[in-house]
Amino acid sequence: MVPDFLDVDTLRWLIPVLLLLLLVGMVLVARFVTKMAVKASLLTVMALIGVSLWVQRADLADCADTCKCRIYGQEVDIPVDKNPRCATD
Repeated sequence: MVPDFLDVDTLRWLIPVLLLLLLVGMVLVARFVTKMAVKASLLTVMALIGVSLWVQRADLADCADTCKCRIYGQEVDIPVDKNPRCATD
């Protein structure tokens, strides 16, 4: 379950921060891992995670209007100030 503090606005800035951290990690892996197979595997996994995060971030842009925000299958709360129709009783 997604914690209550992870709403749409928080995720909109958190996902780019995670993408930046992945990019830094990829640079570190490329610089310091010497075995080519391990390097390629780690970079591929990190790139796939980055693409996945970017796709989820793009979906957040539209979901506040529909009141149905989900990140990796988990419901995300929409603040009432973003869409009053999404207020839960």
